[in-house]
Formats: sequence, C-alpha cells, structure tokens
Amino acid sequence: MQLKGNARIELTDVSTGEVEIVEEDNMITNAVSDLFSRNIEAMLFNIGDDGGTNWSDYHLPICPNAIGGILLFSEALEEDTDNIYPPSDNTCIGYASNDVNATTNVMRGSMNLTESGKIENGYRFVWDFTTSQANGTISAVALTHKMGGIGFFGDDYSSVNKWVRMKRLATVVNVEEANYYVDAVEVNFDENYMYSISINMVNEIIITKLRKCFRQVGLNFSLLSEDEVLETQTITPTVFINTDLNKSYGYFDFIDGEDGYWYGFNGTANSSGNASVKWIKIDKSDYSFTEGKWTLEGALICNCGQRSGYGTSPTRSVYCVIRNGYVYFMHYNKTGVYKIKLDNCADITFIPFGFTSKFSGGGDQGTTYMWKWGDRIMGSDFIINVDDSIVHTANSNSLSYACSPLFQYGPYGLIFGRYYLLKMYIYKGLWVMTPYLASINNLDTAVIKTADRTMKITYTVTETE
Repeated sequence: MQLKGNARIELTDVSTGEVEIVEEDNMITNAVSDLFSRNIEAMLFNIGDDGGTNWSDYHLPICPNAIGGILLFSEALEEDTDNIYPPSDNTCIGYASNDVNATTNVMRGSMNLTESGKIENGYRFVWDFTTSQANGTISAVALTHKMGGIGFFGDDYSSVNKWVRMKRLATVVNVEEANYYVDAVEVNFDENYMYSISINMVNEIIITKLRKCFRQVGLNFSLLSEDEVLETQTITPTVFINTDLNKSYGYFDFIDGEDGYWYGFNGTANSSGNASVKWIKIDKSDYSFTEGKWTLEGALICNCGQRSGYGTSPTRSVYCVIRNGYVYFMHYNKTGVYKIKLDNCADITFIPFGFTSKFSGGGDQGTTYMWKWGDRIMGSDFIINVDDSIVHTANSNSLSYACSPLFQYGPYGLIFGRYYLLKMYIYKGLWVMTPYLASINNLDTAVIKTADRTMKITYTVTETE
C-alpha cells in the first residue's frame, strides 16, 4: 500500500472577498510506517507486565489518529522519506488537530468536523484558521499525529501532548543488572547492543557492552531478562574521582558525545563563586582517555548529574545534555543554561530563559531533567532550539520513573528507570514523539497569512496499489 496526499490552501480576504488558492501534491514520509514496524525489544507485544497504550485510543484508524493533525512551517522542508522531524530552526507558525480548538491559542486552528471524514479509498481533512490564527509566511505544510497537532513540541497551553507512552515494563532484576540500565549511555538499536558507564566503589570507571534484543530476538532470550555481557573495560582516572565514594553517591554523569567519545562530568551545585567541574573524555575505539578540571569563572551551575546506591540500590538523575560539541548545564537558579565547548571551556555562554524554570522531573528514584530529541534540547517547561533560542512551554515531564538519557529510534524514544517495591525493578518506557512529519508538502510559492485573511486547508490522503 502506498499513500498519496494533496493539499489545497484557500486564503480569503475578509474585507474584499478575494480568494487566493494554492494546490499541490506531496510526498509521504516513513513516519507512520516506522510507527507500526519499529517494535523495539518486542515492547509493542504483551510480554510480562503490560502498562501499554490502546492503539485505538491514539493511532488507529490511521486517519484521523496517527495522521490527524497539520503543521505549518515558515521554510521549506527537506524532501526525504526519512526526514520525520522538522529542524528546530524552521519556525512552526501554526498547527491543528482532529478537533475544534477551544483555547485562545492563536497558533492553533480547528478541524471542520462537518466537511472532514472518510472518502472512497482515503480521508479528507479540512482545517479552518481564523484571521487571528497561524499568521505568517507559510512555505511548507505537513500532516502529523493528532497529538502533535495540538501543540507541536509544546507551547504555553500544553507540553504533555507531544508524548504518547506506548508501553512500560517492570522487570525484577538483581543489583548488577539494575546498574547496567541506570548507567546506560549509548544504545544501538540496529546492531542490538548498549553501553553503560559508571564508577565503582574503588573509583574505577566501568564500561560495559551488553547484547540486547532491540531488533532481533535470540533463541535463548526471554526479553524480560538474561542480557548478555559482551565486553567489560575498566579504566582508572586520577582526576575524575568521586569524593563521596564512601557514601555511595556522587554528583557525576556520563553522556554520549556522538562524536566518537563518551564524556564524563563531575561537580556539585554552587550558588556562588566559580563552578568547578572535573571532566573525562573516553575514546570509544580503544578506551583511552584524557581528563582534567574546569574552573568556570562566575558560573553558578546545578549538579552535573547525580548517582547513588552503587552496588545496593542504584539511582541516577540526568542534569546535562551534549549537542554539537557543547555541553549544556542548568543555572543554579534555573533562569537559564550554560553552554560550554567540550574542548575549550573558555568558550562558555550563558543563555537566559527569560523566566525561572520549574525544571521538574518525572520519577521518584532518580529522574531525567533534560533530554535531547533530534536537534532540540528539552526540559519540563522549555525547549532549546539548535540556534539556542528558547521556547517556554507549559510545565510537564511525563517521562515517569526515568533516570537515563532518552534514546531515539525513528518516532520512538526508549528510556530506562528503576524503582524498589519489596523487590528491585527495572523500568523500560517506550514513547512516541508525536509531532512527526507524516507528509512533506513544499509550496512552489510561499503564501502569506495575515490578520485580514482566513485560511482553509483541505488535505486528502488516499491509498494506491
């Protein structure tokens, strides 16, 4: 089955009645096919504890659910079937879902419920935008998930809609297994392995490579446990050491730089003076490393990270993110972030939010405060775009029981956590990021929506052999 889309945009001047019409066909991306085919670790099946999402609540029938919203962009989108998320520097000026907008959000239009519905071999969407809604230059339009059409990646009205939790699994594990998941730093879904990094009780850094059934199930694997340790490496730093070793906790974390290296950061929060951060850079190819210490003049940072309970009851809180050769740390007062170049700490910039972040987490035994999705850095009530501009969103962190980075695979995000309830459990959460590009429709000539014009978009999707 192949899908074909056609978009018709009508702009009507409310004073003169003059109508401008633009109509074009578009390409369909792999977003929806990936949604149904990328069954990570068989989590879309009911194996063991369920906690799953009913597909008919969010994704089926495909129209108007998995395809049930529209996004409007100021610049053209790259026409590639694997381009399923827009870059953050392409401004989304409007959106709509499969319902009527009952809020005062001027970016969000409404579905025309009378004119929308099933057609022969397909579906017709009709969206209406009033004179106050989605004003600006429109160079591209794209179909999206119905939840993505509520608020894109998040706005002042909502941020929780961007996530749909597909499954959560809770598996009883021993302490050693719990550490592997809590310490997760890198996941390779296609080649079925993951890496964990942490510090043990004698200040050795332990790097573990595990075989996982992300995309292939082994003959002797149950999917609930029995992960195979493929490799373990131990390195012994002299600078990057945990000073709270005897207390079985520390303010450190390890992050994948996505440049052939893993990076570690170690430093407690400081409300005055100069921040002090120990760092380590580990080569993935041979485990060689360099290390040192930054003194960041005048910088007030939150913790670099936090670990506790190594060897007994491990937890982790993720406070920092690496993007494009820079690490981002939250300001102590949560009024912005510091952006520091990994190979030159003199290259440091403070990026103000313009508000005080609530910076909330989603778990009670460790939490993931900041994570990355594509080129966006995200927190509970903010987004940092690739150009370091800030988007303020409603406060919500739905990544419950999460204490690892979020690992992206197509439209899915996988995250690990841990909790203790008489027994030790590892939590695996599988999420869908809904503001994907189900289609890409670049307009030959951009249209300009202004406050003296209404807009009607008719988008038909049909099946072909």
